[in-house]
Amino acid sequence: MSCTLYLVRHGIAADASADADDKDRALTAEGTRKMTRAAIGLKQLGIAPDVILSSPLRRAQETAALLAETLAPNVAVEIYQPLAPGTAAAELVRDLRPYRAVHHLMLVGHQPDLGELASHLLTGSVALAPLPFKKGAVAAIDVSSLPPRASGVLRWFLTSKQLGNIAGR
Repeated sequence: MSCTLYLVRHGIAADASADADDKDRALTAEGTRKMTRAAIGLKQLGIAPDVILSSPLRRAQETAALLAETLAPNVAVEIYQPLAPGTAAAELVRDLRPYRAVHHLMLVGHQPDLGELASHLLTGSVALAPLPFKKGAVAAIDVSSLPPRASGVLRWFLTSKQLGNIAGR
């Protein structure tokens, strides 16, 4: 069964600080505004995820909540530990087995992990074609199954600004 994976990098977050734990960094007002516009752009494209998985870090959870509110108000965001920074792409993909019946799966995480995950899904290697996810960027990748047994197909890759332009505001 085929699935479209939407890989989403979190929006603009507060700067790292020696006084605060990185996992607690929140979206800034600008990050919230831009992600809301990006979500509206995704809605204009007809994107409606069946499941939204988020990194446990606050900025990713806030991004996932904004996306859920706009794209799938009846879908609860699930915290997915393998989306935390540093998880190997092959491990993350293998752990998607419980979602094998899902047609549209949104994963909200971090860079460089998402770029490496995209490369792994498309080529089987994290190093051959890592996508340069800017904050708020989204890639749509079709795979034949979860976990994928063959290379996926990149449908599109858009920045937050491009999605905001699609939103028309």
